[in-house]
Amino acid sequence: MPVVKRLVRPVEVNYICDGCSQGMLEHAGEMDAQSGAQEHRCMICDHRQTFFWERYPRIEHVGLDEDLLEETAP
Repeated sequence: MPVVKRLVRPVEVNYICDGCSQGMLEHAGEMDAQSGAQEHRCMICDHRQTFFWERYPRIEHVGLDEDLLEETAP
C-alpha cells in the first residue's frame, strides 16, 4: 500500500471538571494496564474522576483542512 503524507497541526484536548465546572482535570498516577482505569484530579477543587483508556490533558493531531469541533467526553 502506498505511503500518504499530509500536514497536520497539534491540538490540546482538556476535560473541564464536573465538580466545579471551572478547573481542568489532570491525570494523577499511572493508568492500570489491565482495566485502563486512570484517575484524574481537578487542578482547582481537587475533585477526583476516573476515566478508562483516556488521559487528560493530551495532544491530538488534526489535518489543516479539518474544523475543530467540541466533543463530548466519554
